[in-house]
Amino acid sequence: MTDRAPAPKRRALVGAAALILACALVVPASAAVGASAGARDVATLSSIGDAAMGPLMDAWLQAMRQQQAIERGPRWRHVGDAAAIGALMFEIADVAPLSRPPLAAELAPYAHQFAGDMMKTPILVRVAWRGDLPMYLAFNKRPDAPPQANVNAFVRFALSERGQEVVARQPGFRPLTREQAAEELPKLAGYVASLDPALPRYVAKTRVRGEIRSVGSDGMKSLMERWMNGFEAVQPDVRRGERWEHLGTLNGFHALMAGETDLAPMGRELWPDEAAAYATLHPGEVPFEVRVARGGFDTQQRTTAQAVFVNAANPIARITLPQLAAVLGSAPTITRWGQLGLTGEWADRPIAPYAPPHVTPNAMSMQSMVLQGGAWNQQLREASVADTAKAIAADPAALGFGGFEDGGPGLKALAVARDASSPAIVASGETASTGRYPLTRYMYIRLQRPRGQALAPAVKEFLRYVLSRDGQEPIPYSGYFPLTAQEADAELAKLE
Repeated sequence: MTDRAPAPKRRALVGAAALILACALVVPASAAVGASAGARDVATLSSIGDAAMGPLMDAWLQAMRQQQAIERGPRWRHVGDAAAIGALMFEIADVAPLSRPPLAAELAPYAHQFAGDMMKTPILVRVAWRGDLPMYLAFNKRPDAPPQANVNAFVRFALSERGQEVVARQPGFRPLTREQAAEELPKLAGYVASLDPALPRYVAKTRVRGEIRSVGSDGMKSLMERWMNGFEAVQPDVRRGERWEHLGTLNGFHALMAGETDLAPMGRELWPDEAAAYATLHPGEVPFEVRVARGGFDTQQRTTAQAVFVNAANPIARITLPQLAAVLGSAPTITRWGQLGLTGEWADRPIAPYAPPHVTPNAMSMQSMVLQGGAWNQQLREASVADTAKAIAADPAALGFGGFEDGGPGLKALAVARDASSPAIVASGETASTGRYPLTRYMYIRLQRPRGQALAPAVKEFLRYVLSRDGQEPIPYSGYFPLTAQEADAELAKLE
């Protein structure tokens, strides 16, 4: 299903002050083990890029300090445009001032670096003029997510009336008009998921040392890097192992099977054939799994919430999970629209069920969540993702499913209830991020842990870090959503 869905979204443009409060800040590498990583009062911003914009960046930061707590990050270097894209690609800079758009040769490796994050180019925001040429701030932004809080706040300040007054005082520069500044603001849009205030900061139980290997999901590559960077700051005797590669979820599973990794980040549920294959090597065992984040809402080709689609002409508005199972399962007991509450000409109309291929992540996820691993309805019409969307849009009697990003003209997403006594929930950033929408998914880290054996100390502490407030803070800017404190507590209990 290739067309963008007209699915309901709630977009929030959060003010700079609120974003600063939510910001994940830098922890000095010398932070004492055992101290809370959360004793942070000042946000930091790193910047690498154009030399001519260096004085303007200094002036903006100085002016911003007068109303917000923000300081230079560990890197503040303005030597030329050529340094900017590499700094963003390896995420050693939060923003990169540029006097020109990125070159095609610069964007090719950038898109490759962030293939799992679905980022093909950095976001480019015009912030000033130098002569007749626009000047930019570039930064990383995952699809359907906001930029990092410190970046959001800084760029908004640069575009604000006060920020443009700073521009006007810089020799050789002139400010944007109000209309031009307003045109740039939508580039910062993205739903900001709330972080549960009950999530505790990470406090090390013990000092650990050694290597941690990780092989797995490309969609979790950036998170694994952020998590390890933060963990190394509070546990300086831990380092990345010989294998630290994130090319895909299946890579992680096979590395786990081969004993070549300590951690296997996987962006989806474990498939039944994978569990069976694992059991052939480890009789009676399944991979030990820890939920580390909630999947996103409607980001293309990522772990997202599932939509139940019908034809746009269908008057039905809601469906329950048991009803959905009764339509899609191997022994269907709901076969006509009247059984779902429709009347008149719809009452006796047969339901025409459609689905993407059973081996796709969407189908495997629905089989797990709705059918509890059971078999599919033999009348299910299986087709490619794109053809399934076209079929639902053309058939008034159709019912199918997919990611929200897979919708398009002629399709309608239904509100979903857990059961007949529960409210039907319309999917949005807010309902998906909180788990109120029933068909949300999770991101996992899986590992080998024979029953009754303790986790390796470094692995256990790393997972404790991921499940702390420190580990959950970067997730809202990744295209995924953080866990609640209750969910994190449930996962922490598994580690003991």
